[in-house]
Amino acid sequence: FDAQGSAEEARITAGGHGGRGGPRARAARRGPEAGVPAHGRVCSLFSLFTLPTETLYYTDDTAMARALVQSLLAKEAFDEVDMAHRFAQEYKKDPDRGYGAGVITVFKKLLSPKCCDVYEPARAQFNGKGSYGNGGAMRVAGIPLAYSSVQDVQKFARLSAQLTHASSLGYNGAVLQALAVHLALQGESSSEHFLEQLLGHMEELEGDAQAVLDARDMHMAGIGEPLGWLQSQTCLLSFQTLGKGNGIAAFESVPTAIYCFLRCMEPDPEIPSAFNNLQRTLIYSISLGGDTDTIATMAGAIAGAYYGMDQVPESWQQSCEGYEETDVLAQSLHRVFQKSL
Repeated sequence: FDAQGSAEEARITAGGHGGRGGPRARAARRGPEAGVPAHGRVCSLFSLFTLPTETLYYTDDTAMARALVQSLLAKEAFDEVDMAHRFAQEYKKDPDRGYGAGVITVFKKLLSPKCCDVYEPARAQFNGKGSYGNGGAMRVAGIPLAYSSVQDVQKFARLSAQLTHASSLGYNGAVLQALAVHLALQGESSSEHFLEQLLGHMEELEGDAQAVLDARDMHMAGIGEPLGWLQSQTCLLSFQTLGKGNGIAAFESVPTAIYCFLRCMEPDPEIPSAFNNLQRTLIYSISLGGDTDTIATMAGAIAGAYYGMDQVPESWQQSCEGYEETDVLAQSLHRVFQKSL
């Protein structure tokens, strides 16, 4: 990947992750300090949140996830025009959340009165190849919370992601993340069965001609390929050896988020037992470095669907910007869509 240079890197940053805005956001993406174990540093930081003494500001991940849910609630269904406009308006209202340069271009085109097809700005990027970043996956959790059937989860995860990510490697990453949240909601307790189901779904999705072509461009079999590595628990080692696994491409980061969730089902000797499973998942995700906010967002969404709110300490909730509004959105989403669940 690194050898493909700035043009390919730009295709990823179009997914909503370029240079992060502000020192707080940039600090969150740095790797561990030399000589200090990553797990220890992250645990120390999380230990500070026993009291809600500071507001922790959210990034583009949460901003877009909220906009997606707001659209579902406003229309009581998936509506691509409404959702696209909400994405663009959210950026316009508050642009300093760390959006990438490419997705900003998409948003500006969506805001234009000349835009007749909300999918066209994303399709037009990079000579028609589109972005394969993880921006579609980072915001998708509301889809499996609203829809109960696998078919609907796949369909609307793909359509929501294609508003900004026209490459199959980008929108299939969103589908994979949505399916992982869907399975977590079912309470699937076997990691082996969890992975088998995900692999089965992705093999079917990635059999179409466009997905094969996009994967071939990246010299891989598709975004489902790393899931096979997960089955042998070599995912993280393989990714780190290749310099991958914590980057902003969907095929790098979505499988890693799933790995973090599955790994943290069991205790980790480097993470104190005082932290529960969900907390452990977030700590481990952040300790990997790289695109920490998005990997932790995705792993946290899966873990949250599996473990529930009981494992989110009150002090953590109160430390998060906009947590009360987010809770209202979640309750409303359940109320509006519970008939389909």
